[in-house]
Amino acid sequence: PKGAGQYFTPRELIKAIVDVMQPQPGDTLCDPACGTGGFLLAAYDYVSRHFGDKVDTEQNKHLRQNFVHGWELVPATARLCIMNIYLHGINADPCPVHSGLDSLAGDPGERFSMVLTNPPFGKKSSIAIVNEEGDLEKEDTAYERQDFWTATKNKQLNFLQHIKTLLKINGRCAVVVPDNVLFECGAGETVRRNLLKGFDVHTLLRLPTG
Repeated sequence: PKGAGQYFTPRELIKAIVDVMQPQPGDTLCDPACGTGGFLLAAYDYVSRHFGDKVDTEQNKHLRQNFVHGWELVPATARLCIMNIYLHGINADPCPVHSGLDSLAGDPGERFSMVLTNPPFGKKSSIAIVNEEGDLEKEDTAYERQDFWTATKNKQLNFLQHIKTLLKINGRCAVVVPDNVLFECGAGETVRRNLLKGFDVHTLLRLPTG
């Protein structure tokens, strides 16, 4: 579904991915394109439902203050995400959702044990800046980052490269991408080759059209 210029991931798909990934109370979870927080909240709810009384005081503090981390480019959408996580009892200070920041612009320096995300679809990446009026300004260009395997304007390939940077050693991720991303030549081949060489690519699940 689309609204306010954003594409939102169906909740059934989010739940299915979280159920498969089985986040644990000690995980640190990141969504670099978090939207209104669907993956963050579903993972938090999963841990609450499956561990409940088994969570000790220290783990409970971790869940409320350091379990979820998100980046959202559009400030209005980020505000909805922040409201959602606070209503669910996540009261981290500072706020774990970074608003108005282009997550692809650079390596944040933080590493996470799990990344769950459905990054925005589109062939071209744009360096995005939020101006003083709160509007987005974009300039089509490839991201030049030392931690990336290749420079490309393909948004999905850039997010895949960004996600590999975000993961801790032995970290796990699940990401929704368009059907043909990993089968493209050129930059797609470079990313695919490095993923298969340096990571344990466990499952590629192809969803039916529509």
